[in-house]
Amino acid sequence: MKREAWQRIFRYIFEFVAAGLAGWIYEVVTVYILYHHFVNRGILHLPIVPIYAVGAFILLALLGERDRSPVFVFLFSAVVTTAFELGSSYLLEFIFHKQFWTYEGWWGSIQDRASLVSSAIFGALAVGYFFWLHPLSGKLCDKLPKAVCIGFSVLASGAIITDLAVSVKELLEKKQ
Repeated sequence: MKREAWQRIFRYIFEFVAAGLAGWIYEVVTVYILYHHFVNRGILHLPIVPIYAVGAFILLALLGERDRSPVFVFLFSAVVTTAFELGSSYLLEFIFHKQFWTYEGWWGSIQDRASLVSSAIFGALAVGYFFWLHPLSGKLCDKLPKAVCIGFSVLASGAIITDLAVSVKELLEKKQ
């Protein structure tokens, strides 16, 4: 079934929000388990960590919507997201002169910027994305009224773009 442009836009924005929120929840829970206190993770003020959404879209672009086994998706995603996490950590540090995360002391740490443990978790999150979230977003964009999809898309993208602009401005000001 060919989707209309508004349905594709809704689907991508919905998945961006959902994947970013799942990443935020994972990060907040992990920090709470390790250090027993709440830390609002990510660079945004919203409870969204964009690197998880971007990682999901990279995987979607690489894997497409072809049928794949969960084991393949897990292994492939663990490797790709590890490389993405390493590259992103260096790029963000270059831009903002700040290290946003560390895996110092973690088992299987890779340059303290990635970890075999986190790679396995990212692989599991990717399986959830491909076998639950992505199909769900397709069903939602087919069933929800056009006005709801467009309204959500406008509000969510406006909030994220505004938050991103404010957050990057604050980070750049701290850099100086």
